[in-house]
Amino acid sequence: RQQANREHCQGFNQQRPRWDSIRWNVSMQYSEPLVKPMGERRSAWWVISQFMKRAGIPVPSYVPDDDRVEGADEFMLSQLFTDRARCSFEELKEKGYVEFPLEHPADWVERHFERVGGWMLSPPELIEQWNRFRATDNADLGQPRPLVYTSRRQFKQFNGNMDILGEPANIILNPETAEEHGIVNGQNVRVRTKAGQITIIAKVEPSMLKGVCSISHGHAEGNVNELTSRFDMDPLGGMAHYSAVTIEIEPATITEDADASAMALS
Repeated sequence: RQQANREHCQGFNQQRPRWDSIRWNVSMQYSEPLVKPMGERRSAWWVISQFMKRAGIPVPSYVPDDDRVEGADEFMLSQLFTDRARCSFEELKEKGYVEFPLEHPADWVERHFERVGGWMLSPPELIEQWNRFRATDNADLGQPRPLVYTSRRQFKQFNGNMDILGEPANIILNPETAEEHGIVNGQNVRVRTKAGQITIIAKVEPSMLKGVCSISHGHAEGNVNELTSRFDMDPLGGMAHYSAVTIEIEPATITEDADASAMALS
């Protein structure tokens, strides 16, 4: 049994995914499609090109007009390779898998920043936005700060995955913040913004800053997306605000929320 367990663990290690900063090499793989697309499915690159055309955005001249033409997908894959790639598309297609050592720090990154004149950590647009936000900051204006929330990950929850581990959606509050709102540890809490509301579990922690609540994301129940608004967006990135968002909190029960949902549907 011990030998079987060791073999199982070795097999798991050999098949584990390599993501972002934890990958140990630079690699890529290629394989022929196993089955033809079913129904009316189209290639992602073709769909994106149609969005661009209909939005009046120029589409690169090399993009085929139709993804259903024989070899169109393979041609688009080949266009991802540039003169700076570590191998050609033909080599990748022939070998099926290519691998190169991971260079850290990467020389090409250093050469790029030398070419553009260094790191631009504070572009003028970002500084202008910062000054504009500070001009309306409650603390700088001598006004009480509103209660706000920040988003976070949980150790046993990876975005919308790993629900099987049973990590509950929760909100971390400073003890004083919790007391001010009549909330105790482990209690159901209703969180409300101008966009919507969710009900999650309170987790009272002395290490949490007073006046700031941390809400976990990645849950279908207690979905933090219900608190965001398309009218409250970052002007530079186009993303909805997930941090420093003004909220209201109060004790709640699952029964109360279920009754409210039933009334809304009736």
